[in-house]
Order: sequence, then structure tokens, then C-alpha cells
Amino acid sequence: MEAEVHILFSSDYYEICDFRCLCNECTRSKTEYNEHLSLCITRSGNFYYNAFRASLDTHTGSVLISKPGYDYTVSHPGEAPDECTIIIFKKAFYEDIAEQLQLKAHWFFTNKDIQSLLLKSSPQLEQLHYSLLQAARQLSPDKLEMDSIVMEILEEVLSRFTNYEMPQVLPARLKKHHLVTIEKAKKYLSENLSKNISLEELARHCCISPFHFSRIYKIFTGYPVYQYLQLMRLKHAEMLLSTALPVADIAFQSGFNSIDYFSSAFKKQYKVSPTTFRTSQKKTAGFHK
Repeated sequence: MEAEVHILFSSDYYEICDFRCLCNECTRSKTEYNEHLSLCITRSGNFYYNAFRASLDTHTGSVLISKPGYDYTVSHPGEAPDECTIIIFKKAFYEDIAEQLQLKAHWFFTNKDIQSLLLKSSPQLEQLHYSLLQAARQLSPDKLEMDSIVMEILEEVLSRFTNYEMPQVLPARLKKHHLVTIEKAKKYLSENLSKNISLEELARHCCISPFHFSRIYKIFTGYPVYQYLQLMRLKHAEMLLSTALPVADIAFQSGFNSIDYFSSAFKKQYKVSPTTFRTSQKKTAGFHK
């Protein structure tokens, strides 16, 4: 399998890779050996990850988590090559996290018959992923910011193991016609988070009718598009609350046109006001110091 792989950022315990498949045909890769714990977030395209009796249908909206020590192959059901962000955790970090989670009898890390799992993404995880790429593409990325976002992504992924359900398998015809639609929509939402976006505007950007777009977006993501965007905005605001920005500025930068509405939406999601959340974050940071 031909691919371009660029390391966007490397730390003491992980690497962030930009993976771009260059295959022009529907082919199956040679058998490869996975040496590291990795998280693969698919930005575009579709592929099957085949490992130990499992064939996982991976595309936008899914996160592939793989443990080290197993063989795998990759195959492509469609014509569009895939593009992914892969977070590869180094051996020492994996051993540390595996030891901690095994102490809690974590079923994924203790079951040797499970090499990899497909997890359903969330608006919060999508926003963290977008923030990670934005930070990694800076001329000189802030190391602590990168580490913090990666840890948040890992914690968000691990939380998905509670009451785990395999993501719904989408019909091949639906993927063929609308994977690109959903990819374009997510990219547009991420890049215009602070703007007042209408359904008509978003559907027009994706070259589809508003009614049809609304239906397929919910099928792919599990959320109505407005709720999806709202959760992305709230996650963005949560991250900004760790900075010195005034709460009013955070509200407007996150796409809320009213401070009262922002405070109400934030409290509904996080059970505390933005100001209380910020104070608790500062106390936690002070405790860790």
C-alpha cells in the first residue's frame, strides 16, 4: 500500500502523524505488524482494518484504537483514498496506561482476543481533533498545549469504552454518495465555528437540499446538525476557559451571540456556570503544582 506519512509533532510519549493513502485501486495491503498503541481518526475516505477475525469499517465519525502485538491488513472498498490523523503512543507510555487500566480490570486492555476496536466519535472529540491539528501546524507548537489536547483526546476515547456499542454499519450506497458530504460539512463547521451558520448555508456548501442534508447528517453522526454544532462550540469554550480570556470574549469566539445564552447552555452541559468551571480548573491546576 502506497502512502505519505508526515510526523506533525513528536513528544516524549507520542507522535502525531498525518497519513495520506496514495492507492489508486481497491487493494489489500500486505500484512503488517502493529508495534504501538495507536488512535486513528479518519478525516476522509473509507477503509477496512482487518485484524484477528475482525474487519472494522473505518470512515469519518469513527476512531480506531489498536493495541500493540498483532498483525493487520488494510483494504479499500471505494475509490477515494483515506486521510487520517494517527496518534502513536510510545512503548513506555503504553505500558504505564495498560498497567493502570489493568488494575481496574479494563476489558479492552486485559482481553488478549481483542486487538482493535472501532469507536463512535463525538462532537467534543471532533473539536479536540480540530484543535490538535491547528496547534500542530503552528510554526513552533506549544508543547504543553499539545500534550494537554492529546491527553483529553485519550480520556475522551477511553470514556467511550463504558457501555461500549459497535458503531452502526452504514450501507455501502450511502457511504458512496454521502461520505464526502459529511466530510465537507464537518470541515465547514469547524472552520466557521464562531459564525451564525444556517441550515440552508451549510446544505448549499455541500450541494444538497436542506431536508436531505439534515436527515443524512443525523444518520452519520447520531446528532441533529444544530446539536452537533452546539456541542462543538461548548467544547471549544471549555478549552478557552483555561486561558485568561474574559468569559464574554469566549462566548462570542465560540459562536454564541448572547452571554446569557452561553452561560445557560454551558451550565446545562457541564452542570456548573462558566465562571465556576474556570475557578475549579484553576484550583485543580494549583493542586497539581
